[in-house]
Amino acid sequence: MPAQLQTLGHLRLLDEGGNDIVFPEKALLILCYLKTRGLTEMARADAASLFWDDGNAAAAFASLRQTVSRAQKRQRDLGRAYLAFTDAAIALGPDPVESDVAKLRQDAGLAVLAGLLTEDFLKHVKPVNRALVNWIALQRTAHMALLRQALLDRAADSGAARQVRSSAALRLLEANPQDEEVRAVLTGRPATPAALMTVQPSMQILTPDEAGIALPRQNPPRVVLLPPATAHGSRAAARFAEALIEDVTIGLCALRSISIIAPHTAAQISRQADRATTYERHKISYILETRLRDEGDGHTLFAQLIFFGSDEVIWAERFPLSAEGLARSRQMIAHQIAGAIATEIEHNELVRGDYERNADAYRTFLVGQGQLKNLDLRDIRRARKSFREALQTSADFAPALGGLARSYFLEWLVTARGDGELLQQAEDYAAQTIRTDERLPSGYRELGVVKLYARQFDESAAYLDQAEALSPHHANVIASYADTLVQASRPDLGLRKIEHAIDLNPLSPDEYFWTAAGASYSLGLYEQALDYIARMKDRTPVDRLSAACWSMLGDMKKARHFVRRTYVVHPNFDVEAWMKIVPFKEEWQRQQYYEGLKKAGF
Repeated sequence: MPAQLQTLGHLRLLDEGGNDIVFPEKALLILCYLKTRGLTEMARADAASLFWDDGNAAAAFASLRQTVSRAQKRQRDLGRAYLAFTDAAIALGPDPVESDVAKLRQDAGLAVLAGLLTEDFLKHVKPVNRALVNWIALQRTAHMALLRQALLDRAADSGAARQVRSSAALRLLEANPQDEEVRAVLTGRPATPAALMTVQPSMQILTPDEAGIALPRQNPPRVVLLPPATAHGSRAAARFAEALIEDVTIGLCALRSISIIAPHTAAQISRQADRATTYERHKISYILETRLRDEGDGHTLFAQLIFFGSDEVIWAERFPLSAEGLARSRQMIAHQIAGAIATEIEHNELVRGDYERNADAYRTFLVGQGQLKNLDLRDIRRARKSFREALQTSADFAPALGGLARSYFLEWLVTARGDGELLQQAEDYAAQTIRTDERLPSGYRELGVVKLYARQFDESAAYLDQAEALSPHHANVIASYADTLVQASRPDLGLRKIEHAIDLNPLSPDEYFWTAAGASYSLGLYEQALDYIARMKDRTPVDRLSAACWSMLGDMKKARHFVRRTYVVHPNFDVEAWMKIVPFKEEWQRQQYYEGLKKAGF
């Protein structure tokens, strides 16, 4: 049985059992080129200039010789000859290879084409020169043209599977959001392409601005709707949730102001360990996450829309689902979600424009944001360096200013030395963030946090109120507000707020659990506090709180273990000095914490 060459998506060579045949990538590219173009051989000089840097011919030929040598050795090991080599050329070998591109024919049918073209041709290959870039782009364009023609030919065929048509249409709109004919097939609405519009000679031709027409954006924001995450629950509810997201996706394709990622790609993204890198690579601006929850007597679907630029939840809602009314309510809920997405994205576009205009600063800012998620002093300082680099690119990039404010506050918190200069730096950069962009909630959030630790509780609450008003579903803002409530001696309200933040951001950063643990401790729920601490990835910053919890539970052995760990990291830690820094509003809360620390052995 012939080996199978997969070129759509990952470039792979598979044996008859579907297992990968390890083979040099450049040799696979040569094999792909021959099979795709219907050639039996190509000159070595052509291969060197096409698959290696054509600016340095000597280096390209040297790289080609190395690839040929590795391919020959691998073929000897396999006992196969997929390629044949001479001094002047590279040819197809005697062992047969079938390629997936051979199945891409005009008569293949919509179902076959839609099934094959869920991935781009050579999607993960990084071309080293313009010739290869152009060739790959040409293949992809030809593939989309085949799929488009098959879709339009079958558009009037009611017998064609709706799912196949939808899948093909979504794939085409992902590649070209402005294709009105394809959009009409998907949505069932009449197409009104600009190319079909005519102007009578006697009519005055107006510019779009004069006519009040909003033209589609050249680069509309890209939106991905991730498949719903489902806990243990009924299969009917799970199927409903999946079908609901499909309906929402199709509904959104009627909009010209956004570009929708196809469901196949969305499903792959949902399985990525590092989604942030994936979102950045695919230039995704908005993410819709949904979670199906078993509520005992029924199910709810929790949906939240996240703006990737600031990691901000800009809309969230919970939809109750009843087993008897799933089918009936499906369309209604789909319209609610689709309408909310469209509205919130439109409202958020002013802020999004700031990120687009400062693309280089934005990329560096994202690096800092990722580093700031770890409550480790080295990562905090690395993040600060990234934010400074972003500001060197764009001095008034407000998100980076907010990041600097956050970095100084976190260093103050982690080092626990009561360094007033760090707190002042945080306040200065937070105020500068607000002056630079008063619409950005992070500036008010950081200023509210600083005011808390300066024991200005009313001012802290006021700034965090403003941050929450600007972004009522922003989990980070809500978490900071929760921390303020805990320190202001309202741990009951603080715990409810931080639980809401964790609900919005279930893969929470450590500081969320730190806040929840502190609230639980103040409420006398010491075991619950330890449970929250156990959910942290890095528990070192809360060793003091762990020691206090265990001492209040009467386990002095474990309490002293965390006391020793604290002094390993902070050998100069002074409990009396620390208690002067902790900004509890009421004395009962301070005394409760102090008692736990002293009993532990500090």
